[in-house]
Amino acid sequence: MSVPLEISRGTGASALQEAIVNNHIIILVDVLRASSTIITALANGASAVIPASTVSEARRIAATLPNALLAGERAAKPLPGFDYGNSPLNFLSTKIQGRVIVLTTSNFTRVLGTPPASSTILVGAFLNIDHVVHTALGLYKLSPHPITVVAAGDLNRPAAEDDIASDHIIYRLTHPDNPPSYASSEDIARELLVTRHASTLISLGYEEDIHFCSKINTYSLTPILRQGAFVTYI
Repeated sequence: MSVPLEISRGTGASALQEAIVNNHIIILVDVLRASSTIITALANGASAVIPASTVSEARRIAATLPNALLAGERAAKPLPGFDYGNSPLNFLSTKIQGRVIVLTTSNFTRVLGTPPASSTILVGAFLNIDHVVHTALGLYKLSPHPITVVAAGDLNRPAAEDDIASDHIIYRLTHPDNPPSYASSEDIARELLVTRHASTLISLGYEEDIHFCSKINTYSLTPILRQGAFVTYI
């Protein structure tokens, strides 16, 4: 007897923890910009992206790994002494191929924390929307646990850009045999550009990031958390 597919959504660390405790398949969404950055880094040859909750933790992890690169931000600004900020455009480079990225961000890595190794956590964004949905549904067929889409939000508060991306993901999950007529990347960009976090990014000179993060299905891969690092799901 088949198990009916259950899909839910939530925001922030508490929703993530509840989904973990209940052994859900989780799609974690921080479209501006951590999810998009992780996807882009792996798509352009990084061997893994290791999330770190704090700056000191990121430095400590990187110090133990030969050839690791430090990336991250606080208040959307790159961190002093780090190799990269949290712009996905930083990772459109051959310099990252085969290297581990240690990433710390204001929100995504704090929401994530240090989940149990048994957790099933995927990273979703517009850049990989069809692939992450296909991956989640494939994992469900292998082991029929509920799927939860968790919007990272903004320090446990809703963030409009993550809600927009989560809505698109949930629509695709619930209509797997009826491919959606997505809005164009330009339409999505218009929605994201008027969000509160986008205004911060624009003020810091990162408007191009928003347009990049609005692109649909740029990459056919899904990051999955394995032993504390995001790697490409195979």
